[in-house]
Amino acid sequence: MAVIVIIRSFLVSINKRGILGILVRGITVAGGSKSKNKGSGYERDLCKFLGGVFNGSFIRSANSGAFVGGFNAARKAKLSDTQIRGQKGDLISPDHMPKLVIEAKFYGEFRFHQLIQPGAVPQLDEWIAQCLDASDEHDLWLICFKINLRGSFVVVPSKHAAEFTFGNHSVYNSEHGRFFVTEMTEFFTTNREAVLRLSA
Repeated sequence: MAVIVIIRSFLVSINKRGILGILVRGITVAGGSKSKNKGSGYERDLCKFLGGVFNGSFIRSANSGAFVGGFNAARKAKLSDTQIRGQKGDLISPDHMPKLVIEAKFYGEFRFHQLIQPGAVPQLDEWIAQCLDASDEHDLWLICFKINLRGSFVVVPSKHAAEFTFGNHSVYNSEHGRFFVTEMTEFFTTNREAVLRLSA
């Protein structure tokens, strides 16, 4: 009983000084957020899958497209082509696919019904805007996204649509243009040669 009282007094004393909050926040930061860890795990799985399909090494980028996209586009002037390629998306593609830019997302929910309803899909528009900011005109950029208990999907800009074969898919008309949304595994396995050609 005396030990419990001593521990309680110690914790109260620490809490009054604000140290307990710092310790708790430190432990949380050191462990990483749950969503960040989930996203990193998906990126690793995606690297493994794409590496198998395209016979090359895909690795996670240390940064994302935000490093060279949008207001940071001026940074490209100071970087080599290889450095720029490593900063455009969430994954770095193998050397034989220099124009491929992959953005990877993992979310608990996605409002698929909005794809066939009038109006915008804000979540998807945000992802598309990120890719457009970071990519160059001749890049083949794709958004791969996984939704809990739903599977993995890919967003493909319509400017490349004629090059690809699509199974079941949805066409999304956005403020940024027209995009195709389809199941990811089938897309990459069916369109392997076209992706290789467009990203070379």
